[in-house]
Amino acid sequence: MKLKSIAMLCLAGGLLVGCSRPFAPNKNDADTPPTITVGHVGHDHQIALYIAALEGEAFITQHDVGLRMVKDREVYDLVENGKILARLRLVKVGGGSKMPTALSRGDIQIGLGGVPAVANLADGQTENPVKIICPLQTDGDMLVLAKGNSATTWADFVAQLRAADKPVTIGYKAPMAVAKLIFQRALDHEGIKWATANGDGVKVILHNMKSGKNAIPLLSSKTIDGFVMNQPVVALAEAKDLGHTVADLKDLPPADTWQHHPCCCVCARENLLAKHPAAIKAFLKVIHLGTQFITADTEAAAKRAAEWTKKPLAVEQASVPTIAYSALPTDAWRTGMTTWAAMMADAKLYTGRYKDKSAEAILADLCQFSLCEQAAKELQAK
Repeated sequence: MKLKSIAMLCLAGGLLVGCSRPFAPNKNDADTPPTITVGHVGHDHQIALYIAALEGEAFITQHDVGLRMVKDREVYDLVENGKILARLRLVKVGGGSKMPTALSRGDIQIGLGGVPAVANLADGQTENPVKIICPLQTDGDMLVLAKGNSATTWADFVAQLRAADKPVTIGYKAPMAVAKLIFQRALDHEGIKWATANGDGVKVILHNMKSGKNAIPLLSSKTIDGFVMNQPVVALAEAKDLGHTVADLKDLPPADTWQHHPCCCVCARENLLAKHPAAIKAFLKVIHLGTQFITADTEAAAKRAAEWTKKPLAVEQASVPTIAYSALPTDAWRTGMTTWAAMMADAKLYTGRYKDKSAEAILADLCQFSLCEQAAKELQAK
């Protein structure tokens, strides 16, 4: 009876992680379509996926490739030219290191999440490494200060710090978060001392909020004086009248360093790419189509974002236009990645396969864009 109960629990939980068993891909795409679990964070940096799900039948009609809903927001058949190439299970796994952790455990096989966390995972791998297979977007990170702070620009903020007799506390969502790393480097450039606790000469105390969902409560309770983080939390703080944007992190010093800084991407294990290239390429096509939808009509994209994320429409209308969406490794994206990788290497943040590697060597190993670029060419040809 006990074994039967366990089996029933595994069957019920299979929708999410297959009872947490490692992924066992089918032998051939042409046989039985594989079931692939896609982990995502749930915020609007990743709405190319959500739009692809919401516009699935329209994409199939217009482009012969798309997601056909089996269970709303959870299960979709990936269809191309009338053929099911894979069944996709969409699972919200959380940001920061949570998505890479789920990927390393085998709970998910494709992940949508931040570039630094993905690279950190890859750094520690010796076999079957994870690869970034498609960008999702750049920018969309801001410095927000609590209501009542008079600073309205980065220069104002720096002047406040230099004149203050006590430090300010600024929250960040995860140790490897893009926003935190940029903010630290900008403070270093200004000669502003920061630390994780108060001390002699410290002007900024960096507070690990553990998760982006904690930013609003911590700001409201005045535990922090502000935060550096991605949208749509920035727009949500402003909508709640708890804080205001002081600077877009892409504009922080050193000048022209952080334009098009990388943030979210699509990643997958090397063996999955080798086992199911046709399915992965078709998946990347729907990511391309979702991205085209956003860039063609930002207002419509904001409405779709609100529909999926359940954030107020006004929040998404304020958030989505501040994010640069792209599903191709453009020259601007590659430049941003090179700047970021060089920063990570200079800071000696890698201890594994990327230790003492150049930015170019890191990116050559970390990124695998052949399927992404093929997907774009095939869509363009049609």
